[in-house]
Amino acid sequence: MRKLLYIVLFLSVGKHLQATNYNCHTEAGQLQSLIGEQHRTITNLTVSGTIDVRDFAFINDSLFHLTGIDLADCTIDAFESRDIYLGNQTRFDANCIPANTFFGFQELTTVRLPRNTEKIGKGAFAGCTKLKNIDWGNNLQEIAGFAFCDCFSLNTSLPQTLEKIGEYAFKQCISFTGIDLSLSVLRSIGNQAFLNCTALSSITLPASLQSIGKECFAGCSSLTGITLPQKLESMGEGCFSHCISLTEVDIKECPLESLPPYTFDHCTKLLSIQAPNTITEIGEGAFYYCTSLTDCILPESVRTIGDYAFAGCSRIAGLSFLPEGTEKIGRWPFYGMKYLFSAKIPSTVKTIGDHAFDNCTRLNVMLSYPTEPPILGENVFRNVPQKDCRLGIPDESLSLYLNTPQWKEFDIRYLSEVDEQQIDDKALKAYFEQKMLIVNSYEPMHRITLYTIDGRTIYQKQGKTTEAKIDTQSYSGEIFILSVQIESGKYYHLKLGRVN
Repeated sequence: MRKLLYIVLFLSVGKHLQATNYNCHTEAGQLQSLIGEQHRTITNLTVSGTIDVRDFAFINDSLFHLTGIDLADCTIDAFESRDIYLGNQTRFDANCIPANTFFGFQELTTVRLPRNTEKIGKGAFAGCTKLKNIDWGNNLQEIAGFAFCDCFSLNTSLPQTLEKIGEYAFKQCISFTGIDLSLSVLRSIGNQAFLNCTALSSITLPASLQSIGKECFAGCSSLTGITLPQKLESMGEGCFSHCISLTEVDIKECPLESLPPYTFDHCTKLLSIQAPNTITEIGEGAFYYCTSLTDCILPESVRTIGDYAFAGCSRIAGLSFLPEGTEKIGRWPFYGMKYLFSAKIPSTVKTIGDHAFDNCTRLNVMLSYPTEPPILGENVFRNVPQKDCRLGIPDESLSLYLNTPQWKEFDIRYLSEVDEQQIDDKALKAYFEQKMLIVNSYEPMHRITLYTIDGRTIYQKQGKTTEAKIDTQSYSGEIFILSVQIESGKYYHLKLGRVN
């Protein structure tokens, strides 16, 4: 209430008051008595000496119109009292900015913390929408949850002394452009710590990092690449969901046992991925609607493909990356792979969940290696043209597949009659000669389409031909997606890189 009254008073008389800079040396608990009624005009405050939570409470209650504060020459003392101060606490540690101290300071633009500050408390600067610059001091180890949430103007380097970043700490800091913690000792980043930092284009994580929380970098729509460190032990679900500019991911060295649910959900420009050799499970929706994904490398340690794992990955043309050792394929994992032409089912697969291949309308050939038909959920092959899709099965298993619901609907052949080259052939070749893309095919091509990485069609031609030359001179990008339909109906989708 006092703060509200001060705001009203300041607005009503502020035009008659001259903004001032105020410098003082104080002892803990004495700041209010030193400043007195001058608090109404102070916009820049410089303090030396010792302070504690009582002084921060005074700042919070009376100096909410500050544009800058310099505490570099201060020392924060511990304080304990029966009275309740900021954050409804009674005990406050030394060298710690108390919770909520500068919460909602709308005019604050620059801050210098005490040089020995070790921790910034929960919500300490949340909602400081004009805050741009911070001098962190020499010993900051922890930034607590919500500390800089909704600081829309903040764009500053983070200290290398950091060990922990709390949940929501920098949520919606929409001016943050880059984070380099490569030399820090950071061990953990909390849930949604950088959620919706839409300008954040680069992140360099330290070798010391052990855990990343749920949706930590979700919605960082400008982020283009990420490398996860070798000591990373845990990662929350949805960590990079909706990072719609993410194209390069290096996670192959981190020792994760499972790829968490929705890790790369709607990363619509992600082209390829190589999972760590320690992975046993691809979590639910891990690559949900990664619509540019064409290449995936999974280790032999994988046992489970989770529900919706690759649903909506519409550019995948050949499902040959499931490793031997895979035992369970969940529900809807390959739904909507509209260009999927071929698929391999490893011999170790025991179950395939509901709607696994639903809406894979161009599936033309499948090789199923299990001698006993995998147990199927409901509508596994819904909208798949099974009568026209060749199913290669072990020679000794013909009668089993012919008498098993859903499997028996295919055009069943012996594996010896279905050449594996139909799954992994190299019949199409494409390469650049400077800016000219050359496409050759052993079979006549019916339709050729070239896309930019963001999905724009830049070339399309129909007509029977075994060679095409496409001039890409007028396009500045380096990555293209080539889609070719062979006269027989088969589709190829290739990611191509050009050196400018």
